[in-house]
This record gives sequence, C-alpha cells and structure tokens, in this order.
Amino acid sequence: MKAAVFIAGDHLITPLGLGSAANFGRILAGDVAIQPIEDTDLSDHRIHAARIDENVWLDNIHHPQRYTRLEQLIILALQAMIDAYRIPVDHSTLVVLSTTKGNITLLHRSQTAIPAERVFLPVMADALQHYFGFENRFITLSNACISGSLAISVARQLLQHNDKYQQAIVIGGDEISRFIVSGFDAFQALADEPCRPFDRDRKGLNLGEAIAAVYLSKTPTIGAINIMGIGSYNDANHISGPSRTGEGLYRSIREAMRQAGDPALDFISAHGTATAYNDEMEAIALQRCGLTAVPVHSLKGYYGHTLGASGLLETVLGIQSLKHDQLIPSMGYAQQGTNHALNIITPENQGTERNTTLGTFLKTASGFGGCNIATVFQKI
Repeated sequence: MKAAVFIAGDHLITPLGLGSAANFGRILAGDVAIQPIEDTDLSDHRIHAARIDENVWLDNIHHPQRYTRLEQLIILALQAMIDAYRIPVDHSTLVVLSTTKGNITLLHRSQTAIPAERVFLPVMADALQHYFGFENRFITLSNACISGSLAISVARQLLQHNDKYQQAIVIGGDEISRFIVSGFDAFQALADEPCRPFDRDRKGLNLGEAIAAVYLSKTPTIGAINIMGIGSYNDANHISGPSRTGEGLYRSIREAMRQAGDPALDFISAHGTATAYNDEMEAIALQRCGLTAVPVHSLKGYYGHTLGASGLLETVLGIQSLKHDQLIPSMGYAQQGTNHALNIITPENQGTERNTTLGTFLKTASGFGGCNIATVFQKI
C-alpha cells in the first residue's frame, strides 16, 4: 500500500491579500477581486480581470531588479512557506513549479535587464532555485489549466516512491499578459462583465493572477489534510473545446473516488470557468458520477481564471473550508444554466454559517487539449 501524503501548510498571494486565512475571510465577506481594467499593455479594449496590486508587496527580495514581476511574487510565496514551516532547502525537499505561461511578458518587453532566455520555463525555474539555494533542481510542470492540481499529483507520487524526498513544496503562478488576453479574445471566451459560473446568463470567463503554494509531507501533523485519491484522464476531445460527454472528467472523478474509498463528499470545488461548454461538460460529468446533489461551487467569480495557479488556489481555499467548517458560495450564480441541475452553493440555499462539520471535498479541473484531473481531500 502506498504511503499517505498530507498537505501540512499553504500560502496565497492574490489580489485579495496575502495569506490563506486572509483570502478565506475576504471571500466569505463577499469580496471580489475582479474589476474593469483599461490597460493598453494588456488589451486595446476594456477587460474584466483580477490583478495583484504591486504596491502591497513586501520589500524583502534581494536584488529585485534581477527578477521579473512573476518571479518576485513566487519568491515572496516560497520565502513565506520556508519561514512558516521551517522547510529545509537541502536534498530532502522537492519543489514542483506549476505555470502555464511563466515569463511570457518578456516577449513584449524588449527593454529589460532580464535575460531573454528566462521566457523558457526551466530557465525561470533555475533562477528561482538558485535564489534560495535549493539542492534539488525544480521540477517544472505546464499542462494547461490542470497544471496546479497535476503538480500536487506529481509531488505526491514522488514522495510516495522516492525515499530521497521527505517533503515537497508545490507552487503555482501566472500573471495576466497581452499574450494571454489576446489568446482568449481569439476564442471569444472573455466576458465583458464579472463572470457567472454555471449561471444561465454566463458570457465567458475573466482572467486573474495569483500565487498559490502547498507544503506536502509524509508525516501527519495537527490540522493536516490527507490527499486521498487522484485521477487524471485526457479524452483528447479537441485542442480547446471540452468533451460534450464529459468523458475525461468522468473517468478522472471515478478514479479519484475509487482510490479514496468512495467517501461521502461534503462539497465539490469545480473548475467552473463560466464558459458555455466548460460548465455544461462539468455538469454532465458530475451527473454521470451521481454527484449532482453534492454542494458545488466555482471560485472563478472571486478571482477569475488564474490558469496555472487555479488548481492550487482553489485547493487551498477548499482546505480552509474544511478547517473552518464553512461552505463558500459560488459568486455570480443566480439561475440554473446547465442541462443537468447542480446543487450550487449560494448564501440563500446553503449559507456560510451552516452548523455542520465538513470533512471531505472533491476538486476538479479541466484544460485545453482534453486534460482533466480530480482530487479527493480529507481532514484527519
């Protein structure tokens, strides 16, 4: 039997603030990071997105001019994790870095002191490794929008099968850039208002940026979360369109639940991009798995789609839900918008002060190219 792996700590840097508990409090209060933005560096038209305010950064990076904006944010999060959990930087610690586009902004900024080759993800990762002096080279993972969740899976497997590693930091991050905005514009996928996951009148997604990190350990500690099961299937449906039958996500959920022992779920943290086809596909997959009665939310209505950070960001906030026994409402939802009705969490039908104990949740994610992943987490 494979050894258990636990999430023993976490950290967030988002437009709503620094720290996991702070972010959880903000969204329970109904605060939303998505705002209208007019910035010609990003787009020739106004977009709705969630951006991190650079003015709130901590001024504790050595030689910040040597690092890009994204790298500086990742450094801040890594330092916070190392300090909070006393994580060694020796050969016993694995670091997995999740990002979809990394330093893609370097393509638009010719006048910079940052070497052009840092646009390549492994080169960026090496710069971060050397900053801290980690003995192990970072593992870089970029697999569309399941990257954050898949990074947890990769780190978990390596901890289970390689005695060299005793703990791991999994960190994900992406920032909004003109390249990313133009790509989603080309798909006509951006909403001209705050997004509405699973709602009848949803118009598309908003982009967001965040840094999210989790600390994985083989040793259960007080307050740790057990990673009970993970399933990941690619249905190769289309380069950008999700399966109309939800096949890959259906198989991913079934495998994650099988590994976890088919536990009762207290809630589901869905991918929920607020695009027409993604939300419909997820509803189909959940219906096929017999999970439509389980309370479900999407956090994209608070933060937008944070790409390579989304799976990690939403996992961390799901863990906060478990620890505080409070469900997070799905922001932007008003009326059923999928053919299979889901039990969407709203302040009216579930409440954020429900007097109950939460123990287990399912996190799902899907991405371009037909990739899908599902993970079951449980309080110990």
